[in-house]
Amino acid sequence: KPSCLHRHRGFESHSLRQFNMNKDFKNIFKEVPDFLSILGFEDAYYNKDKDEWIVEFMPTIDLTHSNGKILQGGFVTGMLDCCMAQFLIYKAKGKQIPLTLDIDVKFLRPCAPGPLKTVANITKEGRSICFTEASLYQNDKLIATSSATNKMVESPF
Repeated sequence: KPSCLHRHRGFESHSLRQFNMNKDFKNIFKEVPDFLSILGFEDAYYNKDKDEWIVEFMPTIDLTHSNGKILQGGFVTGMLDCCMAQFLIYKAKGKQIPLTLDIDVKFLRPCAPGPLKTVANITKEGRSICFTEASLYQNDKLIATSSATNKMVESPF
C-alpha cells in the first residue's frame, strides 16, 4: 500500500518543486496519517521567509452540520493541531514528534466546506516542551486561532 504522502499529490509536487524543499523533506515525513485525507489535506510547506508552516485543506460537506453549511468545530481543531504538529516534526527533522498536552481554540467565524489555509508558528521551544500557535483562513478571512502546548518525544519511525 503506498504511503499517504503518495496519495496526496499536492503534498509532494507543490512542496518539493515550487518551494524548492530539500530532498530530506520526504524523509522527515515518513508516514502521513490517513486522517489527513478525511480532513481534506491538499498541501503542506515551509515558508522560510516568515519561519512558518502552512497546510492547505479542502474539506467536504461530509464534515459539516447545519445542512452542510458549517464545518464541525472538532474538524477545524484537528486542522489547526495538524498544522502545529507538522511544523514541530519538520523542525525536529522527523527525529521527534509532538504530543499535544493542551490546545485552545477560538472560533471567530463559521467555516464552510472549501479551500482553507492554516498557518503555524512556534512561539517558544524548550528541550522537551514547545508552545505553538496556528490560524485558519478561508477566502483570506481569519476563521479560527489556536495555541497549544506540546511535549516532544522520540519518533517511533
